[in-house]
Amino acid sequence: MKKLKEMDFFSALLESSNNELTQKAVSDGRRAVGYNCSMVPEPLLSVDGLFPVCLRAPEISDTETANFYLSPFNCSYSRSLLQNSRDGNYDFIAGFVFADSCVHIDRVEHNMRLDPRENRPLCMLAVPKKDYPAGMDAFVGDLRALGRSLSAAFGVDTGDESVRAAIRRHNECMKLLREIADLRLEDDPKITGAEWHTVYAATKAAPKDLLLEPLKALKAALMKREPDSSPLPRVMVLGSDIDNPAFTALFEAQGCRVVADRYCFGSLPGMELIPEDGDPYRNLAEYYVRDSQCPRMIEKSDDRLAYMLKLAQDYRVDGIIFEVMKFCDLWGWEVIKCEKAAAEAGIPYVKFEREYQFAGEGQLRTRVQAFIERLRNKATDEQIRNGGEKQC
Repeated sequence: MKKLKEMDFFSALLESSNNELTQKAVSDGRRAVGYNCSMVPEPLLSVDGLFPVCLRAPEISDTETANFYLSPFNCSYSRSLLQNSRDGNYDFIAGFVFADSCVHIDRVEHNMRLDPRENRPLCMLAVPKKDYPAGMDAFVGDLRALGRSLSAAFGVDTGDESVRAAIRRHNECMKLLREIADLRLEDDPKITGAEWHTVYAATKAAPKDLLLEPLKALKAALMKREPDSSPLPRVMVLGSDIDNPAFTALFEAQGCRVVADRYCFGSLPGMELIPEDGDPYRNLAEYYVRDSQCPRMIEKSDDRLAYMLKLAQDYRVDGIIFEVMKFCDLWGWEVIKCEKAAAEAGIPYVKFEREYQFAGEGQLRTRVQAFIERLRNKATDEQIRNGGEKQC
């Protein structure tokens, strides 16, 4: 497909933690709040001059300093975050909100809190691991406590109406993103998986309100774009956090289309609208707990497997790529169950371990090439059995 100049803007935002839009927002007097997990409610970090920034580490190639403070068995994502903090690449961030998502992140927050140079507000949000009434009530209380902490630290309004307005602004961006994302449902999508990955990751790395016009311009360009009608296998990627579109670009370079993403910070789920009426804090609590497909939600295992299979059906995927960040306990166990469910459903899959940084491309490329060839051969065999012509 023809390269879109509109994509250059989104790609540039991912080159640095402190990108063009975060710099503009900070220069305008707004304050960035860094967060680590899709369980942290972005709208609450978007009230009254605040804006959320998902913690990434595109600047990091090694974690020499972080290795001293963390266990060698901590995942490379957590080590990269601590390294980025120690290197000063988060100096533009005014405060941090961590979700108590795993012990790896707990260690990052603990070490940042103990750093004598660190004087910014740090909050650890306790997120329930189960959806039950008492836990939900407690989470609503925790979110209100977080709101009070933000108000005390930054002098912002975190009252109900202010949070409700932030939810409306969040939903406006999600509606626009959904319209772009749904292009992947078409037989011949007008947007590649790597392009979508870039766009969605950019919305986590910069103020969403400053992205509305670029998103509208991109949507207009996509509507005029001629899709690639090549008969390529459709693939879903599932597993640990990937905030670097280079992984998706590598997958697609081997001859497939990545049409669905099911990993931390991925868009499935992630673009659902948050209710705007009623108690905004309870709406946030229920949305982030009940819509979550995170493997930390221990009682929703069967629901997550059903969700994976439904995505495979809705997006008409020919195969699934399971990726697990090394030492990621949550996804390491989750993918074992997903592999079994995919095999029982007759969906071809491949699994590999990786690090947070984009490295080991040669071995990864070989694994994906072999998998894509397997999908193409399967499609050819089915066409021959059905009396059709060979297309792959």
